[in-house]
Amino acid sequence: MAKRTDLFPTPLWEEEDCGVDLQPLVDFCYHVKQEDPEGRRASNGGGGWQSSDFRVPFLLTTPLKELHDRIIQEAYASMDDWGFNAYSLHLSNMWININNKKHFNYTHTHPGSLLSGVFYAKVPQCCCGDLRIIRDLHEQNLKEAGMVNQNLDRWENPANGDEHMVTPKENKLAIFPAWLAHSVDPSSSDDDRISLSFNIHAFSDFLRDDQVYPTQQPINTRLSL
Repeated sequence: MAKRTDLFPTPLWEEEDCGVDLQPLVDFCYHVKQEDPEGRRASNGGGGWQSSDFRVPFLLTTPLKELHDRIIQEAYASMDDWGFNAYSLHLSNMWININNKKHFNYTHTHPGSLLSGVFYAKVPQCCCGDLRIIRDLHEQNLKEAGMVNQNLDRWENPANGDEHMVTPKENKLAIFPAWLAHSVDPSSSDDDRISLSFNIHAFSDFLRDDQVYPTQQPINTRLSL
């Protein structure tokens, strides 16, 4: 058999247990929702509550700091594994998601970032909505056009699969390229699932003196912290 080379593989990094103290994080998430019950509408058009963005340095004065530091630690390890060198990372924004029964998130990407991800702070016992990572639609359409989609074992073979599921688990972290399309399946649980999503930018250390990054004030002005 000829040697197979997988061209341009797509990485997904998963840490099953980040060791973050969850109770202060969960309490803070509910406090934020109580202070801002309306939240915002983004990919959560299928229901659920989403906070406004938290940004550094304000983020580091909240109970989100421990999670921020853990995410950055894992992000550096992921970027090293991806082949990057001489770079610096900046977590540009983080937000809270609280989903309950029938809530879901539409398919979307995170334009402008290099890495995105999600951390699970509170997860019901069962069936609370997997993260669905979706293969580029152009590639899927080519398979359909070639009349071969039904002949592929797309559920067992990642080389030709159309989707990959990440099942929520408390203290679990998933990091992936920000351009990957993804959605969140509807929850079947009567209990809340709390997750925190984020975006990360990378800067070349060779261009550190020329780094341009917008200076922004925290937009969580409705919070009385």
